[in-house]
Amino acid sequence: MITPQRLALARELHDGVAQDLVALGYELDLLLAASGTQAPVRKGIRSLRFQVDEMITKVRREMYQLREVHIESVQEKLTDVAIKICGSLMSRLEIAEFDIDPVIGIEITAIATELLRNCVRHSRASEIEIYLSQVENHTYLEVRDNGKGGATLQSSRLGLIGIKERTEELGGAFSCVSTSSGTRVAITL
Repeated sequence: MITPQRLALARELHDGVAQDLVALGYELDLLLAASGTQAPVRKGIRSLRFQVDEMITKVRREMYQLREVHIESVQEKLTDVAIKICGSLMSRLEIAEFDIDPVIGIEITAIATELLRNCVRHSRASEIEIYLSQVENHTYLEVRDNGKGGATLQSSRLGLIGIKERTEELGGAFSCVSTSSGTRVAITL
């Protein structure tokens, strides 16, 4: 089912981020075409141009997915994301089947994606766990790793801060415990 919120988000992505990325690509093309640009600079600009093209492709994919009639369940999407991001580091994947409001589902998927990426990029973990369940009519998400710890709101650039803000905007609760034996982040919406 396509909700009004999904359509609005697809339009916002198209009219905002996608158009800005296309304009950035055109600017990079102009820099590439400029006479007198040195070869090393040209090489760097070309690399940036390819990165912008990849971002445009990703944003367009998201726009089309938001407009799809058949919507993959949050649980299916979360499973795919976890396996794709974590690979062999995924040691436990417990995702319960229950109905999730589409708006909450989008947020849960975005939050889980950020948390899993953080585990893989920063924690030096050898095991990552993800749990999704329903607790007293609330959606509960938990991501754990056995990495080096040290993840705090104060040390976070924007990742954990953004997750906390997303959670609070939806009236939810955010918890992060990070010790030398790993990190556990829990979200209740």
